[in-house]
Amino acid sequence: MRERRTIYHHNGYRLRSYTELMWARLLEASGIFYLYEPDLVRVDEGYYLPDFWLPNVGIYLEVKGKEPTPEEIQKADAVMARTGKEVMFLIGLPESDLGGLFNCGLLMRGANGWHHNISPIDLQCLVRDHVSPEAAARMSLSVQKDDMDFVRPIGEIMEEMFLVRADRSDMERVLRETHAEANAQRLTLMPEPTIWEMALKAFLDRQIFRTSQRGAA
Repeated sequence: MRERRTIYHHNGYRLRSYTELMWARLLEASGIFYLYEPDLVRVDEGYYLPDFWLPNVGIYLEVKGKEPTPEEIQKADAVMARTGKEVMFLIGLPESDLGGLFNCGLLMRGANGWHHNISPIDLQCLVRDHVSPEAAARMSLSVQKDDMDFVRPIGEIMEEMFLVRADRSDMERVLRETHAEANAQRLTLMPEPTIWEMALKAFLDRQIFRTSQRGAA
Protein backbone atom coordinates (compact mmCIF):
# COMPACT_ATOMS: atom_id res chain seq x y z
CA MET A 1 0.00 0.00 0.00
CA ARG A 2 1.37 3.40 -0.96
CA GLU A 3 1.85 5.67 2.01
CA ARG A 4 0.26 9.07 1.85
CA ARG A 5 2.92 11.78 1.87
CA THR A 6 2.78 15.47 2.60
CA ILE A 7 6.25 16.41 1.31
CA TYR A 8 8.07 15.45 -1.91
CA HIS A 9 11.79 16.22 -2.19
CA HIS A 10 12.78 17.59 -5.59
CA ASN A 11 15.67 19.85 -6.67
CA GLY A 12 16.29 20.94 -3.08
CA TYR A 13 12.63 21.84 -2.56
CA ARG A 14 9.99 20.30 -0.32
CA LEU A 15 7.01 20.14 -2.66
CA ARG A 16 3.67 19.90 -0.91
CA SER A 17 1.92 17.33 -3.10
CA TYR A 18 2.44 14.69 -5.78
CA THR A 19 0.49 16.95 -8.13
CA GLU A 20 3.06 19.72 -7.65
CA LEU A 21 5.83 17.20 -8.31
CA MET A 22 4.28 16.17 -11.63
CA TRP A 23 3.85 19.79 -12.75
CA ALA A 24 7.46 20.54 -11.75
CA ARG A 25 8.66 17.63 -13.89
CA LEU A 26 6.52 18.76 -16.79
CA LEU A 27 7.95 22.29 -16.59
CA GLU A 28 11.47 20.88 -16.61
CA ALA A 29 10.75 18.59 -19.56
CA SER A 30 9.32 21.60 -21.40
CA GLY A 31 12.51 23.60 -20.88
CA ILE A 32 10.87 26.06 -18.48
CA PHE A 33 12.96 27.32 -15.55
CA TYR A 34 11.09 27.91 -12.29
CA LEU A 35 11.51 28.93 -8.68
CA TYR A 36 9.33 27.39 -5.97
CA GLU A 37 7.35 29.55 -3.51
CA PRO A 38 9.72 32.54 -3.81
CA ASP A 39 7.23 35.31 -2.94
CA LEU A 40 4.79 35.74 -0.07
CA VAL A 41 2.34 38.37 -1.34
CA ARG A 42 0.18 40.45 1.00
CA VAL A 43 -3.43 40.52 -0.23
CA ASP A 44 -6.43 42.00 1.55
CA GLU A 45 -6.29 40.74 5.15
CA GLY A 46 -3.90 37.84 4.54
CA TYR A 47 -1.09 36.46 2.41
CA TYR A 48 -0.83 34.49 -0.81
CA LEU A 49 2.05 32.13 -1.63
CA PRO A 50 2.06 31.21 -5.34
CA ASP A 51 3.59 27.81 -6.04
CA PHE A 52 5.91 28.62 -8.94
CA TRP A 53 7.48 31.72 -10.46
CA LEU A 54 8.87 31.63 -14.02
CA PRO A 55 11.63 34.30 -14.14
CA ASN A 56 12.17 34.03 -17.89
CA VAL A 57 8.46 34.40 -18.59
CA GLY A 58 7.27 36.64 -15.75
CA ILE A 59 4.27 34.70 -14.44
CA TYR A 60 3.16 32.95 -11.26
CA LEU A 61 1.76 29.42 -11.51
CA GLU A 62 -0.64 28.09 -8.90
CA VAL A 63 -1.27 24.33 -8.75
CA LYS A 64 -4.75 23.04 -7.91
CA GLY A 65 -5.95 19.46 -7.83
CA LYS A 66 -9.36 20.63 -9.04
CA GLU A 67 -10.99 23.80 -10.31
CA PRO A 68 -10.14 26.78 -8.09
CA THR A 69 -12.90 28.18 -5.95
CA PRO A 70 -14.26 31.71 -6.47
CA GLU A 71 -12.31 32.75 -3.36
CA GLU A 72 -9.05 31.37 -4.83
CA ILE A 73 -9.68 33.18 -8.10
CA GLN A 74 -10.39 36.38 -6.17
CA LYS A 75 -7.02 36.03 -4.39
CA ALA A 76 -5.28 35.51 -7.73
CA ASP A 77 -6.93 38.68 -9.04
CA ALA A 78 -5.68 40.51 -5.94
CA VAL A 79 -2.12 39.27 -6.51
CA MET A 80 -2.22 40.46 -10.12
CA ALA A 81 -3.52 43.86 -9.05
CA ARG A 82 -0.93 44.24 -6.29
CA THR A 83 2.14 42.93 -8.11
CA GLY A 84 1.40 43.61 -11.77
CA LYS A 85 2.29 39.97 -12.46
CA GLU A 86 -0.01 37.36 -13.93
CA VAL A 87 -1.24 34.25 -12.18
CA MET A 88 -2.10 31.10 -14.11
CA PHE A 89 -3.72 28.05 -12.53
CA LEU A 90 -2.38 24.57 -13.34
CA ILE A 91 -5.28 22.21 -12.70
CA GLY A 92 -5.31 18.46 -12.12
CA LEU A 93 -2.67 15.74 -11.91
CA PRO A 94 -0.93 15.59 -15.31
CA GLU A 95 -0.87 12.17 -16.94
CA SER A 96 -0.04 10.92 -20.41
CA ASP A 97 -0.73 8.11 -22.85
CA LEU A 98 0.03 7.54 -26.52
CA GLY A 99 -2.15 10.51 -27.39
CA GLY A 100 -0.22 12.90 -25.17
CA LEU A 101 -1.07 14.78 -21.99
CA PHE A 102 -4.44 14.47 -20.31
CA ASN A 103 -6.22 14.95 -16.95
CA CYS A 104 -4.85 18.48 -16.63
CA GLY A 105 -5.79 21.98 -17.67
CA LEU A 106 -4.86 25.65 -17.55
CA LEU A 107 -6.93 28.56 -16.29
CA MET A 108 -5.81 32.07 -17.18
CA ARG A 109 -7.36 35.52 -17.24
CA GLY A 110 -8.21 37.12 -20.56
CA ALA A 111 -10.11 40.13 -21.82
CA ASN A 112 -13.44 38.54 -20.88
CA GLY A 113 -12.41 36.98 -17.59
CA TRP A 114 -10.90 33.64 -16.64
CA HIS A 115 -10.94 30.96 -19.32
CA HIS A 116 -9.71 27.49 -20.37
CA ASN A 117 -9.08 28.41 -24.01
CA ILE A 118 -5.59 26.89 -23.96
CA SER A 119 -4.80 23.40 -22.66
CA PRO A 120 -1.54 21.54 -21.97
CA ILE A 121 -2.22 19.16 -24.87
CA ASP A 122 -2.58 22.19 -27.19
CA LEU A 123 0.83 23.41 -26.05
CA GLN A 124 2.31 19.94 -26.42
CA CYS A 125 1.05 19.78 -30.00
CA LEU A 126 2.75 23.12 -30.70
CA VAL A 127 5.99 21.70 -29.31
CA ARG A 128 5.61 18.59 -31.46
CA ASP A 129 4.91 20.56 -34.63
CA HIS A 130 7.30 23.51 -34.19
CA VAL A 131 10.11 22.23 -31.94
CA SER A 132 10.38 18.46 -32.35
CA PRO A 133 8.43 15.25 -31.75
CA GLU A 134 11.19 14.21 -29.34
CA ALA A 135 10.58 17.29 -27.19
CA ALA A 136 6.86 16.52 -27.07
CA ALA A 137 7.63 12.91 -26.12
CA ARG A 138 9.80 14.13 -23.21
CA MET A 139 6.81 16.05 -21.91
CA SER A 140 4.70 12.89 -21.91
CA LEU A 141 7.41 10.80 -20.27
CA SER A 142 7.92 13.34 -17.49
CA VAL A 143 4.46 12.77 -15.99
CA GLN A 144 4.30 8.99 -16.19
CA LYS A 145 3.96 7.54 -12.71
CA ASP A 146 6.84 5.53 -11.35
CA ASP A 147 6.79 3.21 -8.34
CA MET A 148 10.09 4.80 -7.30
CA ASP A 149 8.16 8.02 -6.64
CA PHE A 150 6.91 6.31 -3.50
CA VAL A 151 10.31 5.07 -2.31
CA ARG A 152 12.37 7.44 -0.22
CA PRO A 153 15.33 7.49 2.15
CA ILE A 154 14.71 7.14 5.88
CA GLY A 155 16.07 10.67 6.36
CA GLU A 156 13.25 12.15 4.28
CA ILE A 157 10.67 10.16 6.24
CA MET A 158 12.07 11.40 9.56
CA GLU A 159 12.19 15.01 8.32
CA GLU A 160 8.57 14.84 7.25
CA MET A 161 7.52 13.36 10.60
CA PHE A 162 9.14 16.24 12.47
CA LEU A 163 7.72 18.89 10.14
CA VAL A 164 4.11 17.68 10.24
CA ARG A 165 4.24 17.44 14.03
CA ALA A 166 5.62 20.96 14.45
CA ASP A 167 3.49 24.04 14.87
CA ARG A 168 2.19 25.31 11.55
CA SER A 169 4.16 28.55 11.92
CA ASP A 170 7.39 26.64 12.66
CA MET A 171 6.85 24.31 9.71
CA GLU A 172 6.20 27.22 7.35
CA ARG A 173 9.29 29.05 8.61
CA VAL A 174 11.49 26.00 7.98
CA LEU A 175 10.04 25.51 4.51
CA ARG A 176 10.49 29.20 3.61
CA GLU A 177 14.13 29.08 4.69
CA THR A 178 14.72 25.83 2.78
CA HIS A 179 13.09 27.14 -0.38
CA ALA A 180 14.86 30.51 -0.17
CA GLU A 181 18.22 28.72 -0.11
CA ALA A 182 17.26 26.41 -2.97
CA ASN A 183 15.96 29.35 -5.03
CA ALA A 184 19.16 31.32 -4.45
CA GLN A 185 21.24 28.37 -5.62
CA ARG A 186 19.09 27.83 -8.70
CA LEU A 187 19.28 31.52 -9.63
CA THR A 188 23.07 31.28 -9.86
CA LEU A 189 22.56 28.61 -12.53
CA MET A 190 19.62 30.20 -14.34
CA PRO A 191 19.98 29.44 -18.05
CA GLU A 192 19.26 31.73 -20.96
CA PRO A 193 15.60 31.69 -21.99
CA THR A 194 14.71 28.64 -24.06
CA ILE A 195 12.77 28.85 -27.31
CA TRP A 196 9.70 27.63 -25.46
CA GLU A 197 10.03 30.31 -22.74
CA MET A 198 10.50 33.02 -25.36
CA ALA A 199 7.42 31.82 -27.25
CA LEU A 200 5.33 31.74 -24.07
CA LYS A 201 6.48 35.21 -23.05
CA ALA A 202 5.74 36.57 -26.54
CA PHE A 203 2.23 35.12 -26.36
CA LEU A 204 1.58 36.61 -22.90
CA ASP A 205 3.01 39.98 -23.96
CA ARG A 206 0.17 40.25 -26.48
CA GLN A 207 -2.56 39.53 -23.94
CA ILE A 208 -4.79 42.20 -22.44
CA PHE A 209 -3.28 42.11 -18.94
CA ARG A 210 0.26 42.93 -20.07
CA THR A 211 -0.81 45.49 -22.63
CA SER A 212 -2.88 47.22 -19.96
CA GLN A 213 0.08 47.17 -17.56
CA ARG A 214 2.30 48.79 -20.20
CA GLY A 215 -0.37 51.40 -20.84
CA ALA A 216 -0.57 52.26 -17.14
CA ALA A 217 3.22 52.57 -16.77
